[in-house]
Amino acid sequence: MEALQVELEREIKEKEEFRAKLQKEQLWRSELLEQLYKQATNYRECALFEVQLNLGLHSALSDQLRERLGFEAPTIVQAQAIPVILSGRHVLVNAETGSGKTIAYLAPIIHHLQGYSPRIERSHGTFALVLVPTRELCLQVYEILQKLLHRFHWIVPGYVMGGENRNKEKARLRKGISILIATPGRLLDHLKNTSSFTHTNMRWIIFDEADRILELGFGKDIEEILDLLGSRANEPAGKGKSSEFQRQNLLLSATLNEKVNHLAKISLENPVMIGLDNMKTHPDSSVNQAGSLGSDVDEDLDYLSNLVSSSSGDYKLPVQLVQRYVKVPCGSRLSVLLSILKHLFEREASQKVVVFFSTCDAVDFHYMLSSEFQWSPYSQFDEELKQMFLKCKTFRLHGNMKQEDRRTTFSAFKTEKSALLVSTDVAARGLDFPKVRCIIQYDSPGEATEYVHRVGRTARLGERGESLLFLQPIEADYLQDLEKHGVSLTEYPLLKILDSFPLHGQTHRVKKFVSLESHPWVVSLQRELESYISAEPKIKKVAKDAFCSWVRAYTAHRGDLKRIFMVKKLHLGHVAKSFALREQPSLVGKTFQNQTKKRKRDLKQKQKGVFKKRKTASKT
Repeated sequence: MEALQVELEREIKEKEEFRAKLQKEQLWRSELLEQLYKQATNYRECALFEVQLNLGLHSALSDQLRERLGFEAPTIVQAQAIPVILSGRHVLVNAETGSGKTIAYLAPIIHHLQGYSPRIERSHGTFALVLVPTRELCLQVYEILQKLLHRFHWIVPGYVMGGENRNKEKARLRKGISILIATPGRLLDHLKNTSSFTHTNMRWIIFDEADRILELGFGKDIEEILDLLGSRANEPAGKGKSSEFQRQNLLLSATLNEKVNHLAKISLENPVMIGLDNMKTHPDSSVNQAGSLGSDVDEDLDYLSNLVSSSSGDYKLPVQLVQRYVKVPCGSRLSVLLSILKHLFEREASQKVVVFFSTCDAVDFHYMLSSEFQWSPYSQFDEELKQMFLKCKTFRLHGNMKQEDRRTTFSAFKTEKSALLVSTDVAARGLDFPKVRCIIQYDSPGEATEYVHRVGRTARLGERGESLLFLQPIEADYLQDLEKHGVSLTEYPLLKILDSFPLHGQTHRVKKFVSLESHPWVVSLQRELESYISAEPKIKKVAKDAFCSWVRAYTAHRGDLKRIFMVKKLHLGHVAKSFALREQPSLVGKTFQNQTKKRKRDLKQKQKGVFKKRKTASKT
């Protein structure tokens, strides 16, 4: 008991010293800021002095943020997080996508590393580790890091990830990488098998997009990584831990769930919570109202558990994001999608649009179609006057592509001023594509959390953006599922858009009672699409593959979503029309029906078995 009392008194004393240090630092900053205001020649200089001092970053680093990344002032998350991370506390950041979280953790790390005396060297190994879910996000963080390190050439950035040459990565690790960005699987491989990987000086471990890392099934890998690095919460110093530096772990996530809560419990010690709204913020706060410094770690994480357990918790989305939905019968989906894309690029030529699909095959089909489909706006019989239906550059991105192709697409789409990207959810997390004006979710995202991350590719860092969700009439209940999380959508004016297209050179007036499927523009475009697919064997095969994978993906919805996305309600003939196929691929249909019958048969047998067991038990 006496030992416990001594330990408690020591913790209280440390917290009091920490508070006193913060108060002293804030007083020093306010006095220095007052002196600089007197020397400043204009308002802009005053603002820059204030940003630099309030965040506490090195002046050269502040210049890099302004000159190379265009940050005149910090975002709300950066202003809250950077001073706390600089103080050395473990931190959990929960903030909307596109809020500048990457800078929030990279800037403090660079600030500390550049201040080491003597200077750090490559041979000292890795000081900071950033774990990310995807290869594309790995490259993006690496690019930002390179820009920030322009004036700190002795700090070496690097990355390791799946799909890259392992031997080349091994050689880079042998030379030394100061700040390492990695995907969990490849990092674990190097920790186990690359003896020249020096990580004894590791001070920071950052989990970026932690919810996505866990959703992709890396939970066991993360726990093994923490064990190998000796970085579990409340673990005594020793195995894997540096004797010179205090370890600091940071966890960043746009959504909270049970898995994120578990990771926070095993990796964070007495964390400061940042980014929670006013309803969820701790009442007692000492650092920018970010979280409770005086509260016990168990209380903080129990509080997080309560947040997570509330299934009706609101998700954070940018206020400048305009969210809409459109109900489209299955057979007209393709025609409507192409019409909306045509409208967007004709309305504003210089813009980027991202369309999300559920499968790699669907991405390949729509990529080929949007890149090659031609038609005549004047006469369907005039071959000479045919022109591209979509007059924009088109890119594709999915997990089955070669690493080099994924890297090329990622870089090219970022630099284009006007382009269309068709993608699976590989592009839904963390990626920052500049100037993306509109996100179209052609295939439903399933979990509401995935909806949040998809739309997060637009309306980033205060810029405006639009999102559009495609739903079939039988899927309308999905809107109520989103509303439970505070996500409210308005209906897209589809008929108005369709009416604006001239059919063979003449505008048409449509009666309001005409259904979408019989709209003259939709009927004409669907006919042209089906003729084109029938005449092109190569794309027809891709369309059949896409149809097959789409049906499989539709059956894979989990939990409560199964009552919304019910395969029984699908008309497979109409699904075929959504891939411009005149006939439903019979083989796929038979396979699908056989699988359904088999499942029903197995279920009946199980029920009979349970009934027999009960009958036997009752007799005995």
